[in-house]
Amino acid sequence: MYRKVMFSLMLLSLILLSLIAWKVGVFTAIVGLPFFSLVEKIVTNTYFSGVACSIIAVIIIYKWQVLYSKRKLKQDFRCNECIEGIYDGIEAVRKYMPLVPEKEKWDRVCDYEEFRKKNAKKYIDFYWEHKGDIYIANLTLSYKGNDLLIDSIQSCFFINLNFKLLGILNHVKNRLPNLRNKYPEIDKLAKEYIESASEDIMIQLGETLDSYFVDARCMADYWQKLLDYLEYDPTFVKLFVKTYNARYKFEDDIKLPVTVRNSQAIDVEREVKKAILRYKIRNFWKK
Repeated sequence: MYRKVMFSLMLLSLILLSLIAWKVGVFTAIVGLPFFSLVEKIVTNTYFSGVACSIIAVIIIYKWQVLYSKRKLKQDFRCNECIEGIYDGIEAVRKYMPLVPEKEKWDRVCDYEEFRKKNAKKYIDFYWEHKGDIYIANLTLSYKGNDLLIDSIQSCFFINLNFKLLGILNHVKNRLPNLRNKYPEIDKLAKEYIESASEDIMIQLGETLDSYFVDARCMADYWQKLLDYLEYDPTFVKLFVKTYNARYKFEDDIKLPVTVRNSQAIDVEREVKKAILRYKIRNFWKK
């Protein structure tokens, strides 16, 4: 209600001030200033007009190409699958990352080996408790198929020298080997620790987990920045899947021809877009 009242008062004040300014001749006086005559001379200059129009045309083409590339990239079936999987991995990391135990600092009073064992035990206990989420997050964020998405983005956006996006991609590519190599190492150390119960392996496993959680958090942040740049909105995808599954059963849908399934998908897509539009209209005044 506060936002509605303030918006109405600001709009009314703007209209009243404009009417008062027009009545007392403020706009006429402004147009008569020497500055506007100078602007008119510059605009009517043929050389300036040509350069200005060229700059405007380049900016428009650049913006249009970026928007077109984003839309086409998200429409590609294979890239869209990678994007959806990455988003699920980001959610999995955000689910378990706040629960990761903090590493204690060595106060130089206790024995250093005991200090390492204590921290390692904390990380190993956390790993066993949340192994499912950690595995899913690692699988989706470091999946080999994500290389297809990276290559597609580089192909789409390198032509317009989009250095901001390419910088994010470089962060992702630099962090990927850490996740792909460390998790198999963690899995191997965990099996060895179960078999031998060696304290050395326990310390090694705990310190590897500590380093891995840092990489996982950074990777989730980099992927999130990339999806934000691509303006990926998971709301549509999740609502589409929910609506489609509620309307059509998988065992019946799989037997139908492709044309029928495509027609059903188009109907569901229209319904989802209408639902999202109605939600935006109803919640226009809400943050």
